[in-house]
Amino acid sequence: MSFIAPNQTIGIIGGGIDSYTLTLAARQMGLHPAVLTATANDPALAAADFALFGDLSNPLPFSDLADMSQVIVYADENINTDLLKGISDHDRLPQGIDILSITQDRYMEKVFFEDQNLNTAPYAMVVNLDDVRREIESIGYPAVLKPTQKGLGPKKQRILYNENDLEAAADYFDGATAILESWVPKARELSVLAVKTADGAVTVYPTIENMYSPAHQLQASIMPARIDAATNHEIRRIARLLGDKVHYVGVFGVTYFLTSAGVLYVARLFPGPRGSANVLEYTTGYSPYELHLRAVCDWSIPEPKLDRAGVTVTISPNTLAKAIELIRTQPNTHFSFYPQRGDLAPDAPVGFASFTAWELENVIARVEALGIWHIQDKEKPTTDD
Repeated sequence: MSFIAPNQTIGIIGGGIDSYTLTLAARQMGLHPAVLTATANDPALAAADFALFGDLSNPLPFSDLADMSQVIVYADENINTDLLKGISDHDRLPQGIDILSITQDRYMEKVFFEDQNLNTAPYAMVVNLDDVRREIESIGYPAVLKPTQKGLGPKKQRILYNENDLEAAADYFDGATAILESWVPKARELSVLAVKTADGAVTVYPTIENMYSPAHQLQASIMPARIDAATNHEIRRIARLLGDKVHYVGVFGVTYFLTSAGVLYVARLFPGPRGSANVLEYTTGYSPYELHLRAVCDWSIPEPKLDRAGVTVTISPNTLAKAIELIRTQPNTHFSFYPQRGDLAPDAPVGFASFTAWELENVIARVEALGIWHIQDKEKPTTDD
């Protein structure tokens, strides 16, 4: 892998908010981002030096991107791996494609975790309602039906609370496999971000506590996570273990469920930075997007150091007007807003606000006092990614 200096071009495959933020970070590091998306109105293109769009199932746009780029990253983990192989053969794709064979397939991800002797929610592969009826005997209610392949097609996850929900799930099956997974009664959803460099070194950053809406839209990220030292140690150990096992360079994340009884479950592995780690920038001084670019460009990686406690909350269309009012009254709050294009769901992210203090209790009290966002536990089951 080659050192990528400022003023060289980095290719970014995929659109959306994460790609937009990654593109901005590349510009701040003096790189020239060339961004390839599926549509011409993707928000990521607004920040690109070179904007490319086209059919992402066609190899031609990938070839065009490779011709102008010294290094390439993917911001969309659901990208077609066959189209990435030509790029990876030329050592221009430091992330590689091995990790995608795990993260794109829920069954393979479960098997990978089990191979490392990690605790994950009980599950079974199912192809029809008869399979569900049989497997629910051991998995129990509530359970979650999920497509095996992530990010493909319109099919969403569905929670089965009882036998009536099970029988109503007949329309879920169309010949493709699905995963039936036990719902974990989680008290905390946690994540950790790690950076793996070309020499194999894995640096793990502080653990984050994430809160989600019932539709699993991120609502808030809290750092440090409200967990005990033993749980935190195990979370970090697992991240290092998984980092050692995957052929990969860059930022990756691991998410976990923690029950009220203190049982930790590994939920998923994901490549690249995500908005759920934005709180890192205001508590450690380094954004997850910059860390990712530093790794793939062979720059040095800073040691993780928690400078202060922080809470980052998602700004949605529902809270946008109130958040804009805060700009004039909250001088010690960090605001960031995304380009808005097209119709958005009421809880879709349009930006975020970050609050910091020396003590976490003070940050949480400050956020709660605003009456807009609430840092509290959920009682109703929600699904994971």
